[in-house]
Amino acid sequence: MQVVNFLPRALFINRTGRSIILSEYHSEVEEHLHPTDPPKVFQWRSEFGNEFLKLRMEGYKWSTPFSIDANGVMCVLMNSVTGNDQVFVRVNVRSGTKSSRYEVVFQLACWSSPYRVENRSMFLPVRFRQVGGDDYAWRSLPPNSSASFFWEDLGRRRLLEVLVDGTDATSSMTYDIDAIMDHQPLATSSGLKKALRITVVKEGKLHVTQISDWLPENRTRGQITERLLSPIFQPSEVDCGQSSQDLDSEFHVTLELTELGISIIDHMPEEVLYLSVQQLLLAYSSGMGSGINRFKVRMHWIQVDNQLPFVSMPVLFCPQKTDNQSDHVLKFSMTMQTNNSLDFCVYPYIGVQVPENCVFFVNIHEPIIWRLHEMVQHLKIDRISTSQPSAVSIDPILKIGLLNISEVRFRVSMAMSPTQRPRGVLGFWSSLMTALGNMEHMPVRIAQRYREELCMRQSALMNSAISNIQKDLLSQPLQLLSGVDILGNASSALSNMSKGIAALSMDKKFIQGRMRQDSKGVEDFGDVIRDGGGALAKGIFRGVTGILTKPIEGAKSSGVEGFVQGVGKGLIGAAAQPVSGVLDLLSKTTEGANAVKLKISSAIMAEEQLLRRRLPRAIGGDSLIYPYDEYKAAGQAVLQLAESGTFLGQVDLFKVRGKFASTDAYEDHFILPKGKILLVTHRRVSLLQVPMMTQRKFNPAKDLCSVIWDVLWDDLVTLETTHGKKDAPGSLPSKLILYLKAKPANSREAVHLIKCNRGSDQATIIYSSIDKVYRTYGPNAIKELLRWKVPKPYAPRNTNRHTVQDLSFA
Repeated sequence: MQVVNFLPRALFINRTGRSIILSEYHSEVEEHLHPTDPPKVFQWRSEFGNEFLKLRMEGYKWSTPFSIDANGVMCVLMNSVTGNDQVFVRVNVRSGTKSSRYEVVFQLACWSSPYRVENRSMFLPVRFRQVGGDDYAWRSLPPNSSASFFWEDLGRRRLLEVLVDGTDATSSMTYDIDAIMDHQPLATSSGLKKALRITVVKEGKLHVTQISDWLPENRTRGQITERLLSPIFQPSEVDCGQSSQDLDSEFHVTLELTELGISIIDHMPEEVLYLSVQQLLLAYSSGMGSGINRFKVRMHWIQVDNQLPFVSMPVLFCPQKTDNQSDHVLKFSMTMQTNNSLDFCVYPYIGVQVPENCVFFVNIHEPIIWRLHEMVQHLKIDRISTSQPSAVSIDPILKIGLLNISEVRFRVSMAMSPTQRPRGVLGFWSSLMTALGNMEHMPVRIAQRYREELCMRQSALMNSAISNIQKDLLSQPLQLLSGVDILGNASSALSNMSKGIAALSMDKKFIQGRMRQDSKGVEDFGDVIRDGGGALAKGIFRGVTGILTKPIEGAKSSGVEGFVQGVGKGLIGAAAQPVSGVLDLLSKTTEGANAVKLKISSAIMAEEQLLRRRLPRAIGGDSLIYPYDEYKAAGQAVLQLAESGTFLGQVDLFKVRGKFASTDAYEDHFILPKGKILLVTHRRVSLLQVPMMTQRKFNPAKDLCSVIWDVLWDDLVTLETTHGKKDAPGSLPSKLILYLKAKPANSREAVHLIKCNRGSDQATIIYSSIDKVYRTYGPNAIKELLRWKVPKPYAPRNTNRHTVQDLSFA
């Protein structure tokens, strides 16, 4: 059995951006080809062996006939119906793939061509065309001008026909412009010589046909050469390419930046990532001979910070710090060579170099994955690109002279956070990812690539690159398994079990409090005692008290039926909540042991702790983005870490870390005497106590302040400034009094006193700040401003967010 495959002769591709009409030369049947059409097969109806085609566009006449029996590029001319305009269409005939014998691509005439015709005559205008063309194919060229030239039909003889404009067409002469030579003037039948001299020279890959006046024989060769090269030519009106300026004129651009920072903010809005690059150099050079262009990138340092709050790994990507700080972490160089083709790209050299033995750290905390996924979903791509492309995509052939990519090494770490994972996003795999997803410094190596004379389609090259990377990863299974974080996976599994048991208690307050506490990381055994012990104490306490409180709550809401349901909930909570607390204690203990182990291993390997380049940008209640402010960024960090007691005040095991982080948006903060901070948010004003420290300076990104008191705007009546007993006569007020609607539980009076720095205007400034925020977000706030309120990005549930500004702690 023999299988015979019949392939179409040619596929036609329209990349002009306009509709064109095709027809056989001796046929009246027209075939429309739109720019959005896929590659189209042309139905040949002629019975002759050598068919000719013609084409036209709306408003233009039919072009001269041309054939597609040979590979190459030609330029087809069409005259407008009115006769006042011309258009050139570039026809690229290339060998087809498995779908056809030829591929014919139609494009508008480009700015470069393989030939250029220059009229260097001082007085004589000339006309030229490819030999064998009709009268419409003649192109005029005034003196001292030039024009780009393509062959009009690759099926005809490739000779250039030239004559002096105004003379009989029978007096024209033909020249082989592919041959680099000086065509001497020829004698006519009357013994006189032609008035023109044709010289073909080569400039790079461009063949230049120079048409000049005939010179007397008594002129020396040097004078002739000087005469031929002296004029500076201007492009002709019919020039569809580039003028005769020097193609190898050099052009260099270099951009050097000491430091570049790019802030990525999502739709919330909240700063998600911060990219910082140091000692960045971008260089571009062209005109280096033979159409060579070069692009170079070099950088001394690159780092990507995870700017979300409560992340266990704040640095997402950075290289390992080396002893030789003068070395660059990345060098990229690419050399390109222009060849006047859109589907064939030449790169003499592509190189990517990183220092020897350099390691890049990749640290992924699970919430950043879902935040970036959500941000991409909110991008409205259709606003910047149409859903229907205007041209068929190109899969060009890439030719790379030398590909040199050095070995690249990574250490990948990943920390799972099931409490901050969108519900139902992983389905069945959620529990498996929680139990096995943690990784610690997993080594990943991309082998060196060195290839010479590489030539293939772009799609094939991309598939080959992906396949090689997959082979590199799968060839080192033992190294990948060595990066599995056993302690981290055990901690995640215990935390996930605790979450499930806590859900059985049906106590919303207990579940929400556990979620807020679980979103905070553990850095040492001090955190284990606070978070783990607090979780155990909360579980036992709420389980015991729930036996009494749940029936009372049920009776108040639903009477006898609610009382019975409350008894059941109380009994279930008494059993489930202590078990959840025990599992949380084990989870926090395992997580603390893992954190201590990482610190010890970093100390042994002499690795510095990875820190952010700067604190996350503060965004206030109006959701507007302002220039970065370090002071405001520090204030937002204080807000996010501030902890508040629930029962026993400042020495409470039940403290909630970051209590206001998911509900309040930062507006302002002030440093007060005796280690106190006044914090103003869009919902309240609160007074914080800085932790007592003797060995190091207060760090707003790490140290947790305790909330002494807080007042919601709805509970504030008014405020006033007053003088203290020790204030000097005539000095500015040093105290601020807040009058409340009701007495706080721990105070005898319905007031709060704020002590400011004496001898300064701090009290007045605080008064103005509180008054401004109160008017904007208080009970009598302007309704138009409320529309700026958006959900808080990191809130575990639907809460309102109102903030935008920036801050930092000096």
